[in-house]
Amino acid sequence: MRSENFLRQSQVFDNSTPVANTNLVFKTNGNDYKGALHSSGNQKSSISTTLRSNPSAGKRLSSDCMSSVRESFRCQGFSRRATKILMSSWRSGTQKQYQTYISRWFQYCDKCKIDSVSVSVKDVVEFLTEEFERGVGYSALNTARGALSSFLRLENVPAGSHPVVIRFMKGVFNLRPCKSKYTKTWDVQNVLTYLKSLSPVKHLSLKELTLKLVMLIALTNAARSQTVHLLSVNKLIKEKSQFVVQFDSLLKQSRPGFDYSVLLLKCYPPDRRLCVYTVMKEYLSRTKKVRPSTNKKLLISYIRPHGPVSKDTVSRWIRTVMIKSGIDVTVYGAHSVRSASTSKARDNNVPISVIMKRAGWTADSTFKKYYSLNIENDSMFENAVLQ
Repeated sequence: MRSENFLRQSQVFDNSTPVANTNLVFKTNGNDYKGALHSSGNQKSSISTTLRSNPSAGKRLSSDCMSSVRESFRCQGFSRRATKILMSSWRSGTQKQYQTYISRWFQYCDKCKIDSVSVSVKDVVEFLTEEFERGVGYSALNTARGALSSFLRLENVPAGSHPVVIRFMKGVFNLRPCKSKYTKTWDVQNVLTYLKSLSPVKHLSLKELTLKLVMLIALTNAARSQTVHLLSVNKLIKEKSQFVVQFDSLLKQSRPGFDYSVLLLKCYPPDRRLCVYTVMKEYLSRTKKVRPSTNKKLLISYIRPHGPVSKDTVSRWIRTVMIKSGIDVTVYGAHSVRSASTSKARDNNVPISVIMKRAGWTADSTFKKYYSLNIENDSMFENAVLQ
């Protein structure tokens, strides 16, 4: 969900310590920034000095937002090789979100005639206040805060860790609380009824077969669209009663100390109409002849020339099944499959530990806060979801 994504992406470094309530603010550790920029109300940072001596550097910072972070490391003397690794600590999704607020920061500084990298805590708080008055919520402001912390320091601490900024964010939370996108979720049974109607699989069109496979994978693994999209045929192992799929790319939930590199697609004997193993076998057989030799992704377009599909297409396929099942997609997005499947598993007495492992969570508070929802109309995980 949106709020979960913002909170996680605002965590600047792993293995960090919280500066305040971890449910309210992003995590950071001042020691992680020992080589970063120094800035206070009157003290100029080293990068600011560089910009004054090299005006073209400042122009580069304004034109390419994340380059401000890269330039800050370079100005501190880090080699290009080290800087490349440091920049890799932010994934592409986080960088895109950071770019938005770093760009707005430069625009704000230009408007107020402020040196964008040598600022006071007042400048940062006034910028966040302007964003707040634009209607930006707590989670988005938390992302802005993390973006500024990536290259600004106030009185020898990351900008977002300054006590005044922390106090400001508490005020934002009280005035505009961060709420979950959903307070309830849809009934999986509605989707299962529709999927059962798509039988037998041998008689389905490639479009119907694709839609059924995608939704069953998402349901039985509480999977994100990204996870389904990354499935690869050359990493797929067929066993007697299950397919084992290994990932060669990082997933959203991938992190140090947590292995989520394998996805299981298990046979479901109680009802072959809902058996993802059966559907997968048919899909692989059906697409073998039309699959481009250069495309190793599991999912291909059901329209000629059957090329690779994007993550957004996978999300659209999931929404299509939801629409055909009578789910209101103006309220629920493709990501809601995670809350729907995990909530049903909970209602069927699947242990929280099993749900967390399947969904890729390490803290039960994540499940309880964002995914353990009341359902509208009122082997373990798969059976509970498909019952």
